[in-house]
Amino acid sequence: MAVRERPERTTRLLGRGLVALGCVIVALCLALMGYARTGATGTGHTWDGTGPAYLTSAVRGGTHACTITPVSGDSRTIDVPSWPSRGSHIDGRRVNPWFSGPAPVSCTDNVTFTQGWAVPLYPLVEQWLVLLAGILLTLVGLDRLGLFRHTSRYP
Repeated sequence: MAVRERPERTTRLLGRGLVALGCVIVALCLALMGYARTGATGTGHTWDGTGPAYLTSAVRGGTHACTITPVSGDSRTIDVPSWPSRGSHIDGRRVNPWFSGPAPVSCTDNVTFTQGWAVPLYPLVEQWLVLLAGILLTLVGLDRLGLFRHTSRYP
């Protein structure tokens, strides 16, 4: 039984699609890693309480704590993991609002505080496998496009 060959056009389209998807995944991961590091950094923040927030440490080593004291509701203390000693990946804490209205956030060390559209994407960026999957998809797509074909210069 012979293996059915794919038409060249289908292989090229598949390669381009995989390269595009892989590049989007890698770019999104790297952009969110950078966005998490360039947010409002400090020991004091204000959370509007309309959606979840994400707290990442801006300091390597040690344990960091943030206390959220809403105007209406109980105050809570959240432990924030320290910035990893190696690599640029994100390690933080997602916090869902349990109150309505604004709340001051005070932390023991510098912490990056993020709220808004990017918060639901952080769990994906925390995983190295997502970044590696994007790189792998890009490489497979480039292989489909013929970048890694071994051709001999000698007849």
